[in-house]
Amino acid sequence: MRPSPKTDVLVAVDTALRSTGFVRRGHVWLQDRGDGVSGWLGFGVAGSLDLTPLAGVCFRRYDEVCRALGVGIPGTPVVSAPLGHLMGDKPVWRWTFEPGGDHAAVASSLVSAFVKHGVPYIDKYAKWDALAEELVAKPESLLDFERARKLAIVHVLNGNTGAAGDVLKRECERVADSADVYARSHRAFAHRFSLVFAAKDDGRIRRTLF
Repeated sequence: MRPSPKTDVLVAVDTALRSTGFVRRGHVWLQDRGDGVSGWLGFGVAGSLDLTPLAGVCFRRYDEVCRALGVGIPGTPVVSAPLGHLMGDKPVWRWTFEPGGDHAAVASSLVSAFVKHGVPYIDKYAKWDALAEELVAKPESLLDFERARKLAIVHVLNGNTGAAGDVLKRECERVADSADVYARSHRAFAHRFSLVFAAKDDGRIRRTLF
């Protein structure tokens, strides 16, 4: 049975990525950066032959806290951005693979753009201290629906459960009069957080998690 056009495209991309150290894991590509850090490359797919690349960074330590809290999907990047957003002038947001066309050439173009613009983004944020510092300093860089949760986990990983609790408390107060899906989800998350992490004056994380 002949592979689907989408499979042909992804095989071409996978082949072009081999020299970069990014290895396919299911529907994404990961590059081991050591110490539980991975560069991440994923794609938005329109139809079967249009790919929109996204670059990101995953941290095992972040996944461990998410697992303890019963949220998130392992291997999801803590931060990510569309490649087009990282390209500056005359960005290319989508690479189109024409049926019967030269998939290798398009894949090579995509990977070249990723190495030039996406890998430096990964390099910048693959250092936990740099990422955490920027997220705390610029919380507006996070999407509204993920901001409080991600900041709380960042604070926990930095050993400050008090700051994490403050973030969650402020968000609970902000959505106190709301009964929408996000408000209910946030209150449930804040409750789980209070159960998982003992509020200690010295800000230490419960050792049993790690």
